Amino acid sequence: MESFYDEFSKSLAASVPRRESLRRMGAVFAGAVLGQLGLGTAWAKGFDHCKAFCRCSNRTEQNACLAACRNCNSNPTRLCGSCGSGYACTDHDVRNCGSCGNFCQPGQYETAACVSGQCEYSCVVGTVNCDGTCADLANDFDNCGACGNVCPDTAPDCIDGVCSPNRCSGGQVYCPHTPVGPGCTDLQFDGYNCGACGIVCGGPCLDGVCYSGSPPEW
Repeated sequence: MESFYDEFSKSLAASVPRRESLRRMGAVFAGAVLGQLGLGTAWAKGFDHCKAFCRCSNRTEQNACLAACRNCNSNPTRLCGSCGSGYACTDHDVRNCGSCGNFCQPGQYETAACVSGQCEYSCVVGTVNCDGTCADLANDFDNCGACGNVCPDTAPDCIDGVCSPNRCSGGQVYCPHTPVGPGCTDLQFDGYNCGACGIVCGGPCLDGVCYSGSPPEW
């Protein structure tokens, strides 16, 4: 019985229109009632959960809903979306992995995948895993040439895997990845490299710190 209520909770957690929520509630409660009557097995084999769940007025949207449901092991309680926006399965959708809205966000050198409702990450070609973080050993001054090899202040740049003196002037730092490609930048004010290379701000960058709104000094 608990499994039905677990599925019911998941259906309520999903952000869907009221009509879709009512359909999910009906499917879950129907399973709970039939299970108590000892008809759970017959219901599971004979009842089409996907057809009961998908009620799109548009034929194309209806077919898309049914296809998404079938691809989700015919379990509509693990679907996210609506007829108009389309459906995704929390089993393997990177934007709704394990639950609706849970986005598997990859890092700078990572690719993301959703496998059985769990986010999994792997390093892109040309990078290696350094203690749980993917790094480009040719340009990463925290992992220059080898994992854990941090470039000293006297040779802060990592060029082709070798720590080298700073190639930039005026207090700027060389970052291998910027919006316009590799180059020198001011980590104190660069919203794409704020405080360190690769730190992207959602707002302004001041003194190497990201702010979501206006910094207090402004």
